[in-house]
Amino acid sequence: MMNGQDDDSELLSVSEFSQEDELSSSHGDRDSSFEHEENNKKKKKKSKEHEIGSKETKSVFRAKLMVYLVLIVSCVTASTLAYFFTRDQEEDDYRNDFKVYADEVKRVAKDVIQTKIDVGESLSIQITSYANDNGFLFPFVTLPDFERVSANLRHMANTDFISFISLVPREKKAEFENYTLYNNEWVQEGLEVQGLGDVDPGPIPSFIVDLVQMFGVARPDPNALENLYFAPTWQTGPAPFNASTLLSDVFVNPQLLPSIERILSEGTVQITPIFKIVIPNTAAGVELERPFEVPHSAMTNGIYDTLEGNGDLVGFVYTSVPWNDFFNGILSEGTGDIEVVVSENCGEAGDSKMTFVLDGEESYLKAFEDAHDPKFDSRRESTVLTNEEFEAGEDGRCRYELEIYPTNKLKNTYDSNEPLIYSIVVAMIFVFTTMVFLVYDWAVQRRQWMIIRAARKTQAIVSSLFPKNVQDRIMKDVDEEVNREANGPLITRGNRTKDQLQNFLKGKEATAEGGETAVDEGTKRSKPIADLFPEATIIFADIVGFTAWSSTREPSQVFQLLETIYHVFDEIANRRRVFKVETVGDCYVAVAGLPEPRKDHAIVMARFARDCLVQFTATVKAMVVELGPDTEELGVRIGLHSGPVTAGVLRGERARFQLFGDTVNTTARMESTGVPNKIHLSQETADLLVAAGKSQWLRTRREKVVAKGKGELQTYWLDSTGETATATTEGESDEEEKGAKPGIQTAPVVAPAPAVPSADKYNRLVAWNCDILAKLLTQIVARRESRRTDPDPVADIRKLEEQYGSNRYVLSEVQEIVRLPKFEADSQRVDPWSVQLSEEVLSQLKDYVQTLAAMYRDNPFHNFEHASHVTMSVMKLLSRIVAPDLTSAPTDTEEALHDHTYGITSDPMTQFAVALSALIHDVDHPGVPNTQLIKEQTSLAAVYRNKSIAEQNSVDLAWDLLMDDAYSDLRRTIYVTKNEFLRFRQLVVNIVLATDIMDKDLKQLRNARWERAFADYERREESQKDVVDRKATIVIEHLIQASDVSHTMQHWH
Repeated sequence: MMNGQDDDSELLSVSEFSQEDELSSSHGDRDSSFEHEENNKKKKKKSKEHEIGSKETKSVFRAKLMVYLVLIVSCVTASTLAYFFTRDQEEDDYRNDFKVYADEVKRVAKDVIQTKIDVGESLSIQITSYANDNGFLFPFVTLPDFERVSANLRHMANTDFISFISLVPREKKAEFENYTLYNNEWVQEGLEVQGLGDVDPGPIPSFIVDLVQMFGVARPDPNALENLYFAPTWQTGPAPFNASTLLSDVFVNPQLLPSIERILSEGTVQITPIFKIVIPNTAAGVELERPFEVPHSAMTNGIYDTLEGNGDLVGFVYTSVPWNDFFNGILSEGTGDIEVVVSENCGEAGDSKMTFVLDGEESYLKAFEDAHDPKFDSRRESTVLTNEEFEAGEDGRCRYELEIYPTNKLKNTYDSNEPLIYSIVVAMIFVFTTMVFLVYDWAVQRRQWMIIRAARKTQAIVSSLFPKNVQDRIMKDVDEEVNREANGPLITRGNRTKDQLQNFLKGKEATAEGGETAVDEGTKRSKPIADLFPEATIIFADIVGFTAWSSTREPSQVFQLLETIYHVFDEIANRRRVFKVETVGDCYVAVAGLPEPRKDHAIVMARFARDCLVQFTATVKAMVVELGPDTEELGVRIGLHSGPVTAGVLRGERARFQLFGDTVNTTARMESTGVPNKIHLSQETADLLVAAGKSQWLRTRREKVVAKGKGELQTYWLDSTGETATATTEGESDEEEKGAKPGIQTAPVVAPAPAVPSADKYNRLVAWNCDILAKLLTQIVARRESRRTDPDPVADIRKLEEQYGSNRYVLSEVQEIVRLPKFEADSQRVDPWSVQLSEEVLSQLKDYVQTLAAMYRDNPFHNFEHASHVTMSVMKLLSRIVAPDLTSAPTDTEEALHDHTYGITSDPMTQFAVALSALIHDVDHPGVPNTQLIKEQTSLAAVYRNKSIAEQNSVDLAWDLLMDDAYSDLRRTIYVTKNEFLRFRQLVVNIVLATDIMDKDLKQLRNARWERAFADYERREESQKDVVDRKATIVIEHLIQASDVSHTMQHWH
């Protein structure tokens, strides 16, 4: 409008000038000269104004050129910097990631070697313990159930062979050969455990090959080890298919002889040079998967005739180190290739090298030499696996080293076009900026028209922030006017409604303070935000076993599980473009096909369900250490159904997006009638998958599903792996075959596999128990440092430890009252979180728990998993007892609270003893009641006088193991004074013996103690401390009794 006014003014001026010229002509020439002069003045003024404008235009033009020049220079500079910076960043990422991969390989490789050493040491201890407990003399020892024991150890160490080699003096050769002829039943038993009971291994050799007599291979030194002893292989795991391989003298192997001699002289674990084993493709009729030529090494652990530190060497444990499997699983899936060169230098024994390629979780042997790419020498990472303290080949010791190099494949994953792309993007930004300046220059000429247009658009945008009653009144007029000016179509109300729905789902709906949708009376009168989506697929995923699991967990643990699982599901939904609707308790609801309709909604949801199932299983397994045992036993039941869905925003104070219709109800039926860890599909969803060419994903469910309001329904299981399956199983009728849909497979009936605890689960249980015990140990150390406890001499404590060996009668140590420490307000001045346990203590604790786990038998209700459950239960019960706050200023309330809880939670030593006792209370339990052991007149029953046999045996075994020299640092962390030792021993004995609830004498003692504890103690001459400690003893024993019995009765095994 301003431009219009200026034009009118100019027209008016021209008209006036014309009228003046006519008047001046009529008046004569007298005025013409004056008017002419005035006109000249005006022209000069206009010319001057035009000249000033011209100068400003030139100045603006020069400024524009300067700006454009700066933009061009900046564009080139910024693009160049972006290119080199991005390239350097890629190089840094490549170097850093390779360093992380290399460090992980070095760490895990050392852990694997240590595990193999620990496994050999564990078997050595078991053999010695068995011989000592049963009074057997070496070499006439045969470990019972060797196949099962060795299978567990082989699984832990990821090895394919482990053997027990006896050291037989030459004068006992004939006696040992006669012994083996009558004690070789372990071979057939081992084959039966492997499922090869029908294989005839044949007889074992009747003699040990004497190389000295047969071939004259004896060394000149008459005192050489091989001239004094035989070293026949006696027991092997797995049991051999051909028994003739037994009793072979390992001294014939020159690679093992130096290791054996060094064990004899130093008592340390040794490793042999690398040797190759040629494995046939078949053995005893069983197809093998290993390659034909496999590089191996061997770990040799000494076996001694006593567990004390001064025993004589009586044999060896031979543990195979198969290098082909050594590096499997170290790196995660998707990690680029790296090469590992294994160098072995054994002095006179020679040296060799192997090159392995690690491709994600898999690894393979590349060559029996150093075959890495020399151009990556500058990236070399190395570490020493064995004999780090010795020089390579020193004294014949085998020193193994790892050299880790990147590969071209790994390097290429970090070489991308990003530097070029970024530089182009930066250049385009500057080009865009230049274009903006050009557009701005053009926009100035039409500023008023653009302002009006921009104002109208801005008004239209701002109007979306108003309540719906205001929007509905002004939106139509604004849209019509804007679209009329742009010559575009009108936007109808129906389209706006659907846009509102999509905006809401994308988080664009205007919200009021507090996150609630702004809704007023006008909004309630407006048209609802809702629409019908004729093609959609809904998923219901419900956690199976969650109610029972959550009843034994803290609220924070329950929410930690749900948040973790739902976060994983949300990430999958974002990746698959699936819309999450809501979570109701432990049920997850999502939909595909809205708000953006898509034809492949059924396929997308099937893949989403499969990903959720896989990730759920991995997530719950990974959270066992944090949330405790049986977490991995949770399952997820998934149901899918396709059909029309009414979706909309249910407005109000808590606006929510909701799904309605029969499709939702049917999906819920699919979920509720499914089975754990399977994906249940309706007929409608199956039809869509078949139409999409995905019939191989489907397996027909044999039994019909009865759904409320639907009758019988034919449903399907989802198997999205694409693997084929037999259409029907043997014995099915033709009618059943005819009833199956074309292209859809029928799920075969498969007998469930026996429940065998996996190594992952075993390791998680060990890690969880170690974490619990380590936390309690830090509290013990913090309490000790707060009290400034002076340790007693180690020799005095060691003497006291020797007095409490397995030769004591454990039941006689049970006391009516276990003494707990008095209340001390300043006993927690040191924060337990500030205490760091040494690596030696943590390593010994882990080894101790692992050995305890290996000592457990695989008996229902008396195995290591059950002990872990009992430990979890007692720790939860202890956490429910309110503990006084000893970190703040002392008050009378804190002391009263200490007395009210009998001081149980105030003393970390008591809590540690409770947890440890729960862990050891069933060690080596035979799986039968004590009454049966008495009836069978077993040797254990005689040793423990027919009283609490299994419980006393568990205390002795666990205690003797703890007293081993290998756990000296761990013991010195638990107790440093004689008083602490005695109190710890008393707690363990009382707590473990409390699990025997059937012994009449113990029951009578407990009943009498209960009467004395809860009678009127003022009537008796007894100190208040005795009264409190007696009640504390009752509570502690009832903690483990309740935990043990309740977990046994749950039939969780």
